Amino acid sequence: MTELGKRLREAREEKNMSLDELQEMTKIQKRYLIGIEEGNYAIMPGNFYVRAFIRQYAEAVGLDPDELFEQYKQDIPQSYQDDIPQTLSRVKTRQQLSAEGAKWLDWLPKVIVAVVVIGAAVLVWVLLQRGTANEPPTKTSPKTAEVEKPKHSPLEQAKQKQPAKEADEKATNENGQQNEQPAPAMNVTEKRGNTATIEVASSGPFSIELSSKGTSWVEVYNAKGHTFYRGNLASGQTKTFDLSAESEVWVKIGRTLDVDMKVNGQPFAYPFAPKEEVYQKLHFVLKK
Repeated sequence: MTELGKRLREAREEKNMSLDELQEMTKIQKRYLIGIEEGNYAIMPGNFYVRAFIRQYAEAVGLDPDELFEQYKQDIPQSYQDDIPQTLSRVKTRQQLSAEGAKWLDWLPKVIVAVVVIGAAVLVWVLLQRGTANEPPTKTSPKTAEVEKPKHSPLEQAKQKQPAKEADEKATNENGQQNEQPAPAMNVTEKRGNTATIEVASSGPFSIELSSKGTSWVEVYNAKGHTFYRGNLASGQTKTFDLSAESEVWVKIGRTLDVDMKVNGQPFAYPFAPKEEVYQKLHFVLKK
């Protein structure tokens, strides 16, 4: 085991994270994760993947990958491109350019004909419009009778009531928004490692909303083992959970830097600073 592999494994164990959980978060095969910890880079697809996998591993356990690359550069193979075929030559490039030029010359007469046809059609349309504009207007009979609309017809009464109805609906919508359920009182009662217990005092609904600005592993389940959601939350994706009927709820977030949480529509502040604890486990205990 290299010093780098030892450092990564210790950081993972400090966060109480198994290799299976790390595999779910990073989408890196477990055998490659083991190879990184043991310094066995020969099983990797290539040097580029070695550096990429180490970077993902470090970010998942809360370490700075750039600092690790600098500190353990003697243990990490350098990434280089050694498989790019050098088959292009000047002769072949010129032949390809000549072929493309020949194709363009084949299309050029068709393009010119199309432009001429469109121009002729536009010219005809302009001449027709001018001829229509020069025609004298048709005379209207001065004796045309005007029909007086009744002042109190059902149609006029309906038009007068419409603005008042829209005003009532707008007021109802504004009152409905003002009566949103406020966030319940929450108190962090215990912190251990990257796990926090949060006591929630609520007499009404309890909901949690998770919105991702990157890609993060998310898991939400209750004390009975029922899972509401388990998987990767993609960038721009939002999940909302109504947990009013639960007494205990667990929320695991693999990368809190990329996930915003709301409780009853109000922003929720993580118990640990996301830059210090990227992977956090939140245990909500509801006190009705």
